[in-house]
Amino acid sequence: PVVTKKVVVSYLELNPSISPSAELTMAREIKIPVAALSRPGKKKKSAPILSHEFVQENHADIVSIICMLIVFGLFLEVTRSLFTPFVAPQHLVNDTIGGNGSNSTNYTAPLAGDEFEEEEEIFVAGPNNTKAPPPVRRFKVPHYATGPLDCCTTIFYTMIWIVLHAVCKEYLWDRFLKPLRLSKAKTGVYFQSCNFITYYLVAAVWAFYVCGREKLLNEVDLLWRDYPHVHMTFRMKIFLLVQIAYWLHNIPELYFLRAKRDEIMPQLQLYISNIIPLVALYCLHFHRIGAVLLAFHSLGEFLKHLHVLLGLWRESAASKIGPFRMLIFAVVRIISVVLGVVVFGVGLAREKGFDLALGSYNNLTVRMSVLAGIIVIQLYLVWEFTSEQLAAIRDRRERKEIQSKLERPAERRQKKKEKETSSEAEGAEEEAGQPEEEAAAAAAAPSKKDTQPRKRVTAESPRKTKH
Repeated sequence: PVVTKKVVVSYLELNPSISPSAELTMAREIKIPVAALSRPGKKKKSAPILSHEFVQENHADIVSIICMLIVFGLFLEVTRSLFTPFVAPQHLVNDTIGGNGSNSTNYTAPLAGDEFEEEEEIFVAGPNNTKAPPPVRRFKVPHYATGPLDCCTTIFYTMIWIVLHAVCKEYLWDRFLKPLRLSKAKTGVYFQSCNFITYYLVAAVWAFYVCGREKLLNEVDLLWRDYPHVHMTFRMKIFLLVQIAYWLHNIPELYFLRAKRDEIMPQLQLYISNIIPLVALYCLHFHRIGAVLLAFHSLGEFLKHLHVLLGLWRESAASKIGPFRMLIFAVVRIISVVLGVVVFGVGLAREKGFDLALGSYNNLTVRMSVLAGIIVIQLYLVWEFTSEQLAAIRDRRERKEIQSKLERPAERRQKKKEKETSSEAEGAEEEAGQPEEEAAAAAAAPSKKDTQPRKRVTAESPRKTKH
């Protein structure tokens, strides 16, 4: 049986014996056997289940199924207590603080802003003339402390980041990659910058929002006032846990994305160097200064990777944003160092000292260690930025040299052609001027007939006769 269709036919598909160079595609009315239409192409063999290739290709689906099971476990009373620590932040503080509240021994200082209200309970004086208790502080919003169950929450949000990474790569980054037509080396830089620019954009907006709501940008003294900051709001805690989860998810991504061996160690160093400061600021109750530093740092890194992506697309666009990026980079580094010195060098020195029972790690060793870490990180970023700029200057010089070497033969050929054309023009002018000169000379000079005397024929010189 045959079927008539108007299709685009590839002769290579209908007749595999034809070489690819002879492939001809055309649209026309033809009669194709049904067997030819339904001939299946070569299918890629699926990887064995639970093999490395299978896990790498389907890691997003596997992780998303695990997340769905955790969320589904919240709907059952039997498993709710087991799966709640993975989804919701834990270590909720009781809403009554101070006075005769249950957490009066753990509470040491008021929170940032107007996040608590004071109420006074009135007691009727009895026969023993009992005094009324002190005012009771009640939180207007839920507050949380740090604890071991935060690890469960971090693991869950790490899996969420893995799923989001796969979705962004498949539906956003891969689609913008095709028009760019980059080499393999630049493709790796492209995906890394896309990963970081997405994170830093979200982190910068979220961090400035949290700092604004906590009034940390308006009242700078809240960064060290009434330390230790044992309690934190929901938005502050979930923000810090999500930041730690992001850098943790990048470690298994090296396996899922089949990173090369020479790329694994530099990437691991980058991820660990971001995880350690975040965990230290979170556990030592320096989360307020950590949120502010993260806000400015994320802004500077966002502009950095935006500059890289624009350079891959078009160098002229990257050159326009370059000066602005350099200005923001310098401002962020100065702000980070100044805040570190003011908070850890001056502000915290006036607060309570070291006390593990109250959660205070305020002593000279801890403060100077954290301050030294902040300064070292800023110096490293400055060194990295300087080396990048020097490498870019070297690349420009090399390009100019290569371009000049390529242009020299072309210039020589052009000069040679100009000389040839000029010499031809001069020769044509000389040839055009020669007949006029010859005619003038001929008119001025006497003819040969007049100048030469006639030979007389004598007997001694008989005439020559032609036979």
